[in-house]
Amino acid sequence: MSSAIVRFGELKVDSFVQGVVNNWLVYSPLPYSKQHSSGLDGDIVISATPTVEIIDADLDVAIDPQYAYAYSIATDNKLKIVFDKVKHPDKGSALEALKCISVSYELGHLTPNGGLYIAIFRNSLGEEIHRTTPMSLTQCTTVISTFNDTRQVDTGGYLKCEVVPDFVVS
Repeated sequence: MSSAIVRFGELKVDSFVQGVVNNWLVYSPLPYSKQHSSGLDGDIVISATPTVEIIDADLDVAIDPQYAYAYSIATDNKLKIVFDKVKHPDKGSALEALKCISVSYELGHLTPNGGLYIAIFRNSLGEEIHRTTPMSLTQCTTVISTFNDTRQVDTGGYLKCEVVPDFVVS
């Protein structure tokens, strides 16, 4: 199987959850990742920090002190990064600490989705701020040419656009 590597800073955060014991970030599904089960797959490797894979039911259970973070990826293919509330009491400190850490994962079987493409817009830090739905290359060009770079973003600087083919993952 093929694999991919992305930084947490390149992934889109869907939500920040505050539990009783832990807090966690829920990221959008890993791009073109293989389908995961609800158990422990062991297919994801998080670099530069001690981590352990857990199941979704244990997101708010105390993390073994030998690990800085725990993570879970279930059938929704969303990556959840779990940390003690004392370690990162808010979303900002967690995002800052994780932004340069990379995630390696297995790609699913990729089949081109006709002649469709996706435009991905990133801020000057490389963080994804917008992703289009699959569309023709002509439509992508129109979206890119009309995308307003004064759009409200958390970070100043320029916007970068990447156009990638769309795939169906199986």
